[in-house]
Amino acid sequence: MSLLTKTMMSEKSGSQDLLLCRECGGRCCQGSPGIWVDPERFFTLFFSGQHLTLEQLRERLPELGLVLWEKTGVPIPAPGSLVNGCAFLGIEGCRFAVSERPCQCLALVPKQETLNQQQGCLCQIPEEFSREVARQRWQDYWQTV
Repeated sequence: MSLLTKTMMSEKSGSQDLLLCRECGGRCCQGSPGIWVDPERFFTLFFSGQHLTLEQLRERLPELGLVLWEKTGVPIPAPGSLVNGCAFLGIEGCRFAVSERPCQCLALVPKQETLNQQQGCLCQIPEEFSREVARQRWQDYWQTV
């Protein structure tokens, strides 16, 4: 287990507020899907730890309902996005098991103030789960495969 995953799991109990998230209805998810910041965790979850090349991953992601998010210039696995946000957001909430959710989703720190506005999400992502960190981690991964 990577240091990032260990940090995420140890801090998770303090940042997740399921009642607040349920009341909110997934505004973070409605904005856009989170991404998997940790390549090791991603491949452990979805490919039994087998590391794939970029081309292999491109071929396999559609069967999982996932895409490569490339807005940072580096391909990063993410749930597909629809007009109303994450394709895995259903009426009952996220269709991923909690343990499978993208790193950013698990690391998100809910903010009560989100409920005081009509739309949008004020919740925060800790720096170690930012897009910039994800970009660097995936860039390093793609250079070693």
